[in-house]
Amino acid sequence: MSERLRQILHAAVAGFARLSPREQRLISVFVGLLVVAGAYLGIVEPLLQSRTRLEQRIVTLSDDMVVMRRTASRITELERSLGRLESTRKTSEGFSLFSFVDKSASASISPGAIAAMNPSRRKIRDGEEESLVEVRLSSVPLTEVVGFLRKIEQATEPVYVKRVEMKRRYDDKARFDATVVAAMVEKP
Repeated sequence: MSERLRQILHAAVAGFARLSPREQRLISVFVGLLVVAGAYLGIVEPLLQSRTRLEQRIVTLSDDMVVMRRTASRITELERSLGRLESTRKTSEGFSLFSFVDKSASASISPGAIAAMNPSRRKIRDGEEESLVEVRLSSVPLTEVVGFLRKIEQATEPVYVKRVEMKRRYDDKARFDATVVAAMVEKP
């Protein structure tokens, strides 16, 4: 201990020794109460509050699990109905996803805003393939992106929007850089 602390401690012990036995008991009880109160406020109460927070978190997570299970069953139901719809819906002979997306983009997006248009394919299930066309747009207003998405969604062929990513431009807050992925499932 430092010398200053040692002096303070020695003075407190000497002062305590000079008190009468009744005063010593009173101060001892008071110090004991302070220790108990400090232990309660510093240890017991934070533990109880932590437990209460954890119990509330458990209730919240339980509620979230119920919603997630309901959502998962709804997704499964929708996937089944989508599978039935896909089996009944066929594409026209000679339909090309790339040319459809190109025409839709040309009709909706201002010239020069289409940065790239990349087609791709991937196998999904039971020999089916998913045709994809990724369209990257640069500095387009929101109305044009919405118009483009509307044209894709209103297609008579089984075309759907798989992904949309939008990022507001830092130089013009009314314009966006966007990536739109249109897709369709094809059977061999």
